[in-house]
Amino acid sequence: MKHKSFFTLFSRSDITRTLLTILAFGTLWGATEALFGGLLHMILPARIPGKIMVGIAMGIMAFAIRRTGKVSLPLMMALIAAPLKLFSAVIFNIPVNAPQVLNPAFAILAQGAAFSVLASLIYRRHKHITGLRLRDRLQWGMIGIGASVLQAGLFVIIIRSLGVLLYPSIAVLQERGLRFPHWAFSWDGVWSFSSRTVPLIAIAAGIAVVIAGVIPVYAQKPLRKSILAVGSAACLIIFFAASFLF
Repeated sequence: MKHKSFFTLFSRSDITRTLLTILAFGTLWGATEALFGGLLHMILPARIPGKIMVGIAMGIMAFAIRRTGKVSLPLMMALIAAPLKLFSAVIFNIPVNAPQVLNPAFAILAQGAAFSVLASLIYRRHKHITGLRLRDRLQWGMIGIGASVLQAGLFVIIIRSLGVLLYPSIAVLQERGLRFPHWAFSWDGVWSFSSRTVPLIAIAAGIAVVIAGVIPVYAQKPLRKSILAVGSAACLIIFFAASFLF
């Protein structure tokens, strides 16, 4: 077995391929958020799609680690996917610093950071390819559930620190018909948010990450730069098209 250090993402001499890999997986995450998130918001009650999308996002991060062997990749992916989420300000014609725009971006950053941290602590790459052994399922389940809990805590911390500095005033939000996330500024609100959200996203993330962790993946073979570039462009097209459609 082999453990990948958190700090090895940029250790390869081929920095172009590394950056293209980050871009490809980051735009894949953004496109998935726009396409499937938009579809789920159309067919499900408002509070459910976000929890499902956390599971899907963590499944993508698990796949990315298996494909590349780099545990820091999810954090780098989040640095691509989170700014893409800010595009919703254009779609809905609301301030880019409104909670309805910033909070999803904050959530993506929290998810990427949490997943990288848990993967750096738990993930071990084994020689077999299929990933069907019990120890694989156990380690991915631990990563998915642990990351979902950690990301909820990071999300609250980001909102209580950056959010309060960046949000428009309550008067501006009320004028635009937007809500201020008051829940994040009291312990009762945080507890209410956590008790309603964390169990569901832990279940969704655990299932999605286990599935992504055991499907057959021929890992570690570098993808061609042309494939990464074309894939990134295709994901960006899907992202912008889905953003306008949904």
